[in-house]
Amino acid sequence: MVVIGLTGGIGSGKSTVSEYLKRKGCLIIDADEISRAATGPGGPALEPILMEFGPGVFNEDGTLDRAKMSDIVFSDPEKRNKLEDIVVTMVINEFHAQIDHLREENYKGIVVFDAPLLFEFGLQQYVDETWFVSATLETRVSRVVKRDRVSRKKVMDRINTQMASAEKERLADYTINNSFDLKWLYDQVDRLLYRLRATEEI
Repeated sequence: MVVIGLTGGIGSGKSTVSEYLKRKGCLIIDADEISRAATGPGGPALEPILMEFGPGVFNEDGTLDRAKMSDIVFSDPEKRNKLEDIVVTMVINEFHAQIDHLREENYKGIVVFDAPLLFEFGLQQYVDETWFVSATLETRVSRVVKRDRVSRKKVMDRINTQMASAEKERLADYTINNSFDLKWLYDQVDRLLYRLRATEEI
């Protein structure tokens, strides 16, 4: 089994790469999916969030008011860090549980840990190699403005809360450039998969 840490900033196209890797037979462990489950109805993150942020970030039915929470954490770095610490702990625990299960099953394939904040939280220590999906700033902004129908300023505010792309590229073992078309993107991914499968006999 080989574990890849896949990351990329908002609008980079990381999710497109993740979906392609899934189609190519890789097993995906999605940090965002784990996070949503942890903060969803009955999720294990709700109690520590209540203790940290109080009842004001919850709806009447006890579910998390994601819009209110988003407004709070994106305007207050300290509160954002507190929320991330809660959720990342849940993500790491679930990641290890899934990896342990795969090892017990003697899984021999490629596992992709799809994690937007891979480097921010030092999660690269848990994987065999890291892939960073990059794109030009203008490409990223344009994609998110079109996809989410939000202002350019709001997208830039989100980007500015993340680690700089240059730093992520420096930390990554491999960079996938997603500034062009899908063929260009998929060809890069195919080459990386071919190298892995040839060297690891996967």
